[in-house]
Amino acid sequence: MSSKYAVGLDFGTNSVRALLVDVNNGDEIATSVYMYPSGSAGILLDPDDPNVARQNPMDYVIGTETVVREALKEAQGRDSFDPADVIGIGVDTTGSTPIPVDEKGTPLAFLERYRGNPAAMAWLWKDHTGHEEARRITELATEIRPEHPELASGGTGVLLRFLHWPVPTAGMLRTRSCGTGTVCDQYSARKPG
Repeated sequence: MSSKYAVGLDFGTNSVRALLVDVNNGDEIATSVYMYPSGSAGILLDPDDPNVARQNPMDYVIGTETVVREALKEAQGRDSFDPADVIGIGVDTTGSTPIPVDEKGTPLAFLERYRGNPAAMAWLWKDHTGHEEARRITELATEIRPEHPELASGGTGVLLRFLHWPVPTAGMLRTRSCGTGTVCDQYSARKPG
């Protein structure tokens, strides 16, 4: 019986990594890493706003193509490996990284009219430009549910948790983005393209 294989893709803050494994015994067959080339270590920053942390979604697409191709090429050196025996792909991502998209689901950063616009890029999990929206969510939570003082927690409870969640970011995207008001959250499989 020939071996069967699976490719694991891990999209992190600075890179995407691929791991090809033999599903029969868990042996690691090949690996590859692609460092995102855009920005500083893959992060697009704004020297005038320390809250900004964006990524170029094209780095995800090119990175996926690169690491899969390289892992398969590395595995070709094994006598028994056949790419036709790859039976699955698993994906893991850094969560809560929304990407503004158009009505067809195309990332705005891929469209010529938005190319280079920071608002059209992926909003990395550590982008804190939604802090005003998170503050407002905390205010509303304490107004609506005053019996739950832990929501305010000295002003930090919900606010700190919400800074990394898509809700304030989506609200901020809707009000401050490229004007389309359409958002795709990265919890889905958008990073692999």
